[in-house]
Amino acid sequence: MSIKATGFGDVRIKAVDADDEKLLAAVIDLGNRNRRTLGFLPHAAFRQAAQAGTLLAAVEGTRFAGYALYGLPADRIRLTHLCVEEAYRGRDVNGRLVKEISQRHADRLGILLKCRKDYRLEKMWTRLGFQARTEIDGRGRTREPLVVWWRSHGHPDLFTDLEFTTLVSAAMDCNVFADLHSSYGRNGSEETKALSAEWLTGLLELVVLPQLVEEIHAIEQDAERRTQLNALDRYRRPSLEETDLEQMRRTLIEAAWEDMGLELPRTANDLKDLAYVVQARAAGVQHVITRDAGLLELSPVAEKVCGVRILRPADSVVAIDELRRKQVYQPGSVLGTALTTITVPAGQEQQQTVFLNKPDGEKQKAFKARLRDLAARPDEWSRQQIVDGDGRLLALYCHGIRHGELHVPLLRVDENHPLGSTLARQLLFLLRQHCRSAGAQVLRLTDPKPQRTLRAAAQEDAFQPCDADLVALVLDLITDTAAVDTHACALAARLGLELPRFTASLPAAAASAVEHAWWPLKITDAQLPTFLVPIRPKWAYELFGYPEGILSRDTRLGLSREHVYYRSPRPRGERAPARILWYASTDKSASVSAVIGCSRLDQCVSDNGERLYRQFRHLGVYERHDVLDSCDEKTGQAMALRFSDTGLFPSTVPLRRLVELGARYGQKVNVQSVFKISPDLFRALYEEGHRLR
Repeated sequence: MSIKATGFGDVRIKAVDADDEKLLAAVIDLGNRNRRTLGFLPHAAFRQAAQAGTLLAAVEGTRFAGYALYGLPADRIRLTHLCVEEAYRGRDVNGRLVKEISQRHADRLGILLKCRKDYRLEKMWTRLGFQARTEIDGRGRTREPLVVWWRSHGHPDLFTDLEFTTLVSAAMDCNVFADLHSSYGRNGSEETKALSAEWLTGLLELVVLPQLVEEIHAIEQDAERRTQLNALDRYRRPSLEETDLEQMRRTLIEAAWEDMGLELPRTANDLKDLAYVVQARAAGVQHVITRDAGLLELSPVAEKVCGVRILRPADSVVAIDELRRKQVYQPGSVLGTALTTITVPAGQEQQQTVFLNKPDGEKQKAFKARLRDLAARPDEWSRQQIVDGDGRLLALYCHGIRHGELHVPLLRVDENHPLGSTLARQLLFLLRQHCRSAGAQVLRLTDPKPQRTLRAAAQEDAFQPCDADLVALVLDLITDTAAVDTHACALAARLGLELPRFTASLPAAAASAVEHAWWPLKITDAQLPTFLVPIRPKWAYELFGYPEGILSRDTRLGLSREHVYYRSPRPRGERAPARILWYASTDKSASVSAVIGCSRLDQCVSDNGERLYRQFRHLGVYERHDVLDSCDEKTGQAMALRFSDTGLFPSTVPLRRLVELGARYGQKVNVQSVFKISPDLFRALYEEGHRLR
C-alpha cells in the first residue's frame, strides 16, 4: 500500500484479515524495514496473528499508517510489535493502536511489553499509559538491558511476575548455532535470527548439547572454530542422565523404518542428527531447532520414541506459547511413566541428595541435616516421594499443619527430568487440595532453598512473597465479590501481605485469574459464565476417576492438572475463560446421571480432528481414533475444551435434583448438550455438591 505524507485525516484501526494479502504485505514490509529495533519476526507469525485476530492495522483511506501485533498468553496481553510509518509518527497512531487493543481485550489484566533501555523510549511508553516495572538482561551479544513495561486494565492482579518465568528449553543443531554466531553470512540464516528477538527474553532458552560441541571442534578453519567456541559460553549445557544412548539410537532407527520406510543411516549426517535427538532426551530437553531437512524429516519418530519435537526456527517462534504449555503440562507423559507416590522410609538422606539445589549454593551437609530433622518428627510432618518404574526419585515433599496453615518445609523435583516442570505444578495443586481438606486457608512454602522450577510454578500459581516464604490463599468459598474482598483483606492483614482491593462485577478473564490464584474460590457475581457439559461415564472415569471401578484405569492419571475433552463441533455458546460443571450421563458401562465436579475452562478450539489431536495429544487419555470419533461426519471437525483445576464434588447432584434446582431458578435443564446456566443455579448446584450427607 502506498504511503504519502498528507494531512492526518481519518485514521481508523482494523483487524488485518489473513486473506487481505495487500494489507498483510504492507504490515510485513514495515516490520522488515524496522527490523533493527523490532527484531526479526517470521512471515508466518504475521499470518498466524491475522488468523487469530491479534494483528491490527491503522489505515487512512487506502494508505497504511502502522500496525500492532500481540499475543494472548494466560490472562494478559503480550505486545510484540508496535510500529508506525514515518509519515504518521507524532500523530498518536501508536496510541490509538494500543487503546484499541485494550478495548478489544478489556477483561484481560493488562498489556506487557519489553523494550531495550538504550532506545530511550520512556516518554513514549509513559504517554501510552505504561509503567516501567523492572529491568532484565537482553538476549543479544551485548545483553543490553530490557525494560519491562506494563499497562494495567485496573483489575485485581495477584501475580507477582508479569510474565511467567518458565522457559521453553530448546537445543540448537550446528546449523542454527552457526546462523547465530558464524563470522560470515550464511544463506537462509534470516529465519534463525528470529530466535534472538528481544520479546523472546524470558520465554525461550537455547541450550547446547555435546553433539554441537563436537561438531564445532571439527570445524577446519581455525578462526571460525575459535569464534564459535567462544560463543558457547553464552549458553547452558544441561547434564545428560545416565541412559543407554546407543540403544535409544537403535530404537529410533527401527521406528524410522517401521513408521516412515526410512532406512537409516543414509549418510554420516543422519548419525549426527540422531545424536541430537537422543542427547536431547537424555538432557530432558523436549525441542531441537534446526534448518536441516534430514533432521526435520525425523520429527515424527523423534517425538514418538524420545518425546523430542524437531522444529524450524520460524515454527518455534510462532508456537512459543503452545510449546511452553506442552512443556509444563504433560499428563500424557505422566501416563506413560510408572510413577508411584510412597512415604519416605527412614535413613534415606543420601539417596535424596539428588534434590540438592546446587545452583543456589545449597550445601549437602545442611540439606541432609534438614532431612534428618524432618524425619525425626513423623507426628508433625508427612514426608512423601515420587519414584518412577526404575526406582529413580523424581520428587520429594513434606507437609504438615502449623498455626492453622499448611506448611511445606521441603518441596523438590528432579529438574533434569522431562516431567520436572509438570510434577512441580501437579504437586502445588495437590498441596492446595491437602490444604482445603485440612480446613486451612493458607498454603506456605517454607523451603529455604526453593528450586528455580518450583519458584516458576509458584509464581504462575500466584504465590506471594511473605517474609522468607511463599504464600498462597486457599479460599473454600462460594460468595460475592464484596465478601471475597472482606475475607481476603482480613487474611492479608494477619499475614502482612498487600493485596489488591476487589470491586463488584469482575470481567471474565480477571475473575478466572482470581479463582485460579485462590482455588477453590468461586465468585458468584463475576462476569464469568458457567456451562453444564455432559460427559459419558467412560470419559468421566478416564479423566477424573469417577465412578470408581467401571473400567481398568491407570491411577497415575491423578497427577494430571490439565486435560482436554472433545465434543461435537456444533457451538452452544461456550467460550473461554469460563467454568465447567460436569454432568456424567448413563450408558452401558455405568449409571451415573449426576453433576460430579467443576473445572476451569481455559480454551475452546474447533478444528479438523487430526490437527486437534496433534495440538492436544500431550494431554493424554485420548487416542487418535477417539478424537476422530468425536468429529462431525460431514466436516471432519470437532471441538476441544481444554480445562484445568478440577475439583470433584464430595456429593454428586443427581439428575432429579438438578431438574428441581433448575426449575427453582427458572431454567429448563438440558443434559443432552452443552448448556449455559445462570449464576444462581451454579451457586445452588455447587453448594449442593459440597453438602455433606
